[in-house]
Amino acid sequence: MLPSTRVRAAIPESDSHLNSIQISSQGESIRRGLHWTRVATSIGAVILTVVVLDQAAKALVVAWIGPDESYHRWEVAGPWLAFEYVENTGAAFGVLAGRVWLLSSLAVLVALGFLLAFRRELPHSGMLRLSIGLVTGGGIGNFVDRLRLGYVVDYFAIGVWPKFNVADSAITIGLIVLALTALREETSREIST
Repeated sequence: MLPSTRVRAAIPESDSHLNSIQISSQGESIRRGLHWTRVATSIGAVILTVVVLDQAAKALVVAWIGPDESYHRWEVAGPWLAFEYVENTGAAFGVLAGRVWLLSSLAVLVALGFLLAFRRELPHSGMLRLSIGLVTGGGIGNFVDRLRLGYVVDYFAIGVWPKFNVADSAITIGLIVLALTALREETSREIST
């Protein structure tokens, strides 16, 4: 009688282990890719919403009380609350007036800086994604005006406060959410240590 022989796999054991590591690594890469797709989609949805609302509101204001209309202000509550058409050639509060390309470049750099600075935390914080989307969407909304018109259309008038728009509001709210999120994260780190 012939001795029994075992049939060995064509792939040596060490190669088999490497293949399982490769498959595991590929699966992890796919999961990470899907996760980042969700992150980018959620930020993109906020950005798109802000830009569309901002540009739509500005178009309505221009048609209603814009440069071709006889009245550029509509008071809701006397001098304390009104809609007023203003062509802002500067940044917030009129700073850097007339420097369209500088302001436009700064807006793009700030948006990219936020994304790079918080790239590790973005997958784990919905509030951080919201704040980045608001700030970036507001920046893009005003960036579109600067490129298209050479100025930003502002229209909310509250008391003596400088005029502002939806994009400015989104930036302000986004920065407040960002600060509160960072403060909450710092507080939770201090408590856990």
